Amino acid sequence: MHAFSPLLRYFEEVAVQGSVRRAAERLHIAPSAVTRQVKSFEDLLGVPLFERLPRGVRLTSAGELMLASVRRLQREFDATLSQVDALKGLRRGKVRIGVLQTLSERFVPELVADVHQAYPGISFTVHAGNSDDIADRIAVGELDIGLCWTPPPTAPLRQVRSTPVSIGLVVPVDHPWAKRRSVRFRECVGQPLILPTVEMELRRMLDKLQGGAIARLEPFVETNSISTQRQLVLAGSGVAVMTRISVLHEIREGKVAHIPLSDKGIKAMQFSLLVREERSLPIAAALLLERLDKGFKGYAGPA
Repeated sequence: MHAFSPLLRYFEEVAVQGSVRRAAERLHIAPSAVTRQVKSFEDLLGVPLFERLPRGVRLTSAGELMLASVRRLQREFDATLSQVDALKGLRRGKVRIGVLQTLSERFVPELVADVHQAYPGISFTVHAGNSDDIADRIAVGELDIGLCWTPPPTAPLRQVRSTPVSIGLVVPVDHPWAKRRSVRFRECVGQPLILPTVEMELRRMLDKLQGGAIARLEPFVETNSISTQRQLVLAGSGVAVMTRISVLHEIREGKVAHIPLSDKGIKAMQFSLLVREERSLPIAAALLLERLDKGFKGYAGPA
C-alpha cells in the first residue's frame, strides 16, 4: 500500500523510471495525467523537481531531496501498518533481514519455514551480503535485523547479542591433524590450502599475520564462496581456513574438524545480532528478533 496521494506516487514513479511515458505505463494511466500531477507538485513547491531531457527526465537537487523524503516516509508508513496489522492477529507483516552468506544456505531457510508455518501472513526479504553492506543497510533503514560480524562502534546500531567465533583450519575427520587442539598458520606450507579471496574480512586478517607466513603459501584454491570451500574439504581435496560458524553443521555431523589457529594476531571474530539504534521494530520483525535472540548460541556455536 502506498502511503501518499497520487501526486507523490506519480512523482516517485517518474523518478524511478526516468520517463513520464514509462511511469504512465507502470501506473496504467495516461501520460498526460502523470504530467499534470508532477506539474502540480512542482507548482506547489515552487521549484522544479525534474530536468527535462530529450529522452526522459532527470531529478534536480530538489527532486533528489524530495525522493529521499518520500521513501523515508513510506518506510515509516509500512512499519506502522505492520504494527496495526499486529493488532488484528498478525495476519500480515514483512521482515527484512540481512545475513552472512553461510547463514543464507541453511539456517535462514529453516527459520523462515518455521516462522511461516506459525504465521503464514508474514513475508520476508532475505539479503545475503558482507558485514559492511548489512550494517549500512540496517543503519539507513533498508533492513530490520542483521546477523553478521560486528561493525565498527561508530555505526548507529545496537548489538542485541554478540559472541566470539574462532578461526581455524578445517580438515576432514580422517586427516592426521584432526585431533590437534591448535595449529600455526605457517605449518600449512605444503598443504593443499583453500583460502578466502583478498576482499574477504578473514583473508585480510590472514594477510596481516606477523612474519608474512601467507606470502610463502601458494593456495590450492582461492574463492569467495563459503560453500565451495566447505565442499572441497568434504571431498578431501584440501584444507581450508574458515570460521567455526561456517562449518558448524558439518562439525555436529562428525564430517570435519575445526582446529583453532594459535598465531599471534589471530583472534576470534565477533558475531552479532544487530538492529538499528533507537528504532522501534514492526511487530513482525520484533517477533523474529525474539526468536533469533533465544536461539543465538545454538546457531553461532561455541567459540
